[in-house]
Amino acid sequence: MEEDATLELTLIELISSRICHDLVGPVGAVNAGAELMGEDGVSDDEALALMRKSGLEAARRLQLFRLAFGRAGSSADTAAMREAAKQTYAAEGKVTLDWPDLPIDPSHGRIVLNMVMLAREALPFGGTLSVMRDSGKVTVLGEGKRAALRPEIMNVLEKEVSTDALDPRNVQAFFLRKLAKLGGGVLSVLQQDGNIALIYG
Repeated sequence: MEEDATLELTLIELISSRICHDLVGPVGAVNAGAELMGEDGVSDDEALALMRKSGLEAARRLQLFRLAFGRAGSSADTAAMREAAKQTYAAEGKVTLDWPDLPIDPSHGRIVLNMVMLAREALPFGGTLSVMRDSGKVTVLGEGKRAALRPEIMNVLEKEVSTDALDPRNVQAFFLRKLAKLGGGVLSVLQQDGNIALIYG
């Protein structure tokens, strides 16, 4: 019982750290825009544009995290998750997401969303993400230059690890593995030069 409580606390701490890390950039840019207001050589329109763009980016990321990690993800429909991911990555401009309206079990929507987010991390130079369904299995395919998941993430996906091995960079992989297990399916990863596939079913 104590071990379960320790794991829960560790997950809360690490997921919180992950969210804060990903929001520092856009929130900091909003603050920078506010500081530029009234500065010589900088128009208020430029400062406002920076604040607006960064504020929207922060809002999109928060919505994505809310659905991927929060309680909202356990009840939201897959369409909401798909739209949140599409908006986030379209605004980012580095990745193209092809996630059509597929017959996915509603209880598996959060699993697929976390698969998409993890596959995005495997595309450091951008690329394409595609969500497909075949023979009862859902595949998220990531294609791009040097597409690969970091070794510490693969380690967490492929075997049981202790809480000591977790950090904000690999906690989502751990969370996804637990979601997949609770969903009653099997999660697997295939990697080869130029692409990566996360498969659940």
